Amino acid sequence: MKRDDIGELELLRQEIEILKKTNIQLQEVGDDLERENQLLKTILDSIHEGVYATDEKGKIILYNREVEKTEGLKRSDVLGKKETDVYSYISENNFYEAVTEKVMKTVKPLIEHHYKYYLPNGKRNDILINAFPFFYQEKLAGVYTVGRDVKTIGEFISNTLVMQRKLTMEENNPANVKGARYLLDHIIGDSKEMKETVALARKVAGHSSPILIVGETGTGKELFAQGIHNASLFAKGPFVPVNCAAIPDSLLESILFGTVKGAFTGAVDIPGLFEQAENGTIFLDEINSMPFSLQAKLLRVLQDKVVRRIGSKTETPINTRIISATNVDPFVAVQEQVIRSDLFFRLATVTIDIPPLRERKNDIHVLGHYFIRKFNDKFGIFVKGISRDLIKPFEHYYWPGNVRELENIIESGMNFVEHQDDELDLEHLPMYFQERLLKTKEISKYMPGIQGTLRSNLQEFEKRLIYDALLRNSWNITRTAQELGILRQNLQHKIKVLNLQKENR
Repeated sequence: MKRDDIGELELLRQEIEILKKTNIQLQEVGDDLERENQLLKTILDSIHEGVYATDEKGKIILYNREVEKTEGLKRSDVLGKKETDVYSYISENNFYEAVTEKVMKTVKPLIEHHYKYYLPNGKRNDILINAFPFFYQEKLAGVYTVGRDVKTIGEFISNTLVMQRKLTMEENNPANVKGARYLLDHIIGDSKEMKETVALARKVAGHSSPILIVGETGTGKELFAQGIHNASLFAKGPFVPVNCAAIPDSLLESILFGTVKGAFTGAVDIPGLFEQAENGTIFLDEINSMPFSLQAKLLRVLQDKVVRRIGSKTETPINTRIISATNVDPFVAVQEQVIRSDLFFRLATVTIDIPPLRERKNDIHVLGHYFIRKFNDKFGIFVKGISRDLIKPFEHYYWPGNVRELENIIESGMNFVEHQDDELDLEHLPMYFQERLLKTKEISKYMPGIQGTLRSNLQEFEKRLIYDALLRNSWNITRTAQELGILRQNLQHKIKVLNLQKENR
């Protein structure tokens, strides 16, 4: 082989090596572009705005998940098709004429444009959009649109205002660091009953008188207590909550009043919760669970404004606002000697009754949507509200657990919402609760016609509900009270007041 031939072969090998390296580099660039493209698609599917684009011929080339959700269509059914074909059912003011064609002709963006149209199922969509021309190599290559459902905008603004209030409260209210996170403004309810209750709480918050909050389990007694504290002269001091039912009787006294070293084996010098709440508020929840013997010592604290630690001979003056709460009728508790009468009159200088959820049905809808927004944020989903088929059973249900039960049921249902579901429906709820709603529906069949006053209808409903539960439990008071979510003595009182008897039907 000639020397020239050898040289040409070497050059050829070098060119092949260069081509191999170039191919590898191109492949790496292609992989990077593919990864970036996939990342952009993932980001576009994660945002709350609808993103939609067409090429210069009017074919749909981009259709993100939010647009899918808003229109109820799948991107696989619209990508690559002409915009005029996909929306051919819109005879007037179709999107192509109102937006895309206008931007392509003027080559100018369309900002804050309100566009409304109807889907094939009759649902109306109102969107606020920004549409922009897209240029590639200095030529018009399409139009892309970013928009948001008007209803979603309202929810976003509402959530932003709530967050702003919370941030303002955290910055300006030192008490939040010490336990009280909520204001009276945070209490949700559009009903007349709840508005009047909040107004009363706001009125008495500025004084130092003891307050007794009466309400069933789950009505938000501690929420009211925190709101009253933050609206009072004690707001800069600590808020100390105590659940009297959760602490063993043998420990409650030392926890409330403190101990001195040597008072009993292992005792050390430690201030009680009354001392720790100095210049603030102590909240005694479920005061009806406090031992009768300890109530006498609490009465002395209320009368003399001093506490004595266990084992101590000295008394310590305190400046503490006392708010207490009970989930049973306090007058029944006094009659049955669950609460001392003299203590009750001291604690109940001001009494605030929180109405149960069943007596303010207007609030069920408002609270339900609030909790849906809350769990949308928590779970990263986008449920718009409660279906009509579910809100009616909600309004007829007895809600023994009140607002807390409503929140728990909605949270449970939100765990089973699918991507394509835009409303919380009966099928999402746990089976045991669906059965409860069906029982409520059965009871409502023999309810009287809606005549007379609200109080009389509610009393008749309560009477029939309790009687039905008694029948199911063969008049076993303990089991019936557990099913209804009330205390045994409270049920006995209701049986007496409502004149329920076994032959009564």
